[in-house]
Amino acid sequence: MVHGDDVASAFIFLLEYPNAKGRYICSSDMLTLNEMSELLSANHRQLPIPTTEDIQGIRIPGVSSKTLLDAGYKFKYGVDEMFDDAIGCCKEKGFLDFTVDTSC
Repeated sequence: MVHGDDVASAFIFLLEYPNAKGRYICSSDMLTLNEMSELLSANHRQLPIPTTEDIQGIRIPGVSSKTLLDAGYKFKYGVDEMFDDAIGCCKEKGFLDFTVDTSC
């Protein structure tokens, strides 16, 4: 999980970092699918967020940004800002419909 601005910033950071070599993982936060579902459900109630029972596959994160952080990079955004900005952008572009179904 990472904000797009942090991806761009990390790329520039590594271009300017004299000891950069190899691959770097850029992920500001590690969330399980359950944590992600709970966060999105709490902050974006108008969206139909699947529960972990609805999702098949690996449910625990398996990546680390330790190498990037050890090089001195600092993330500007957390997972809350990443989701808020991504959902806001999708809403603005018309990719998400925020119509609330009141028939229930």
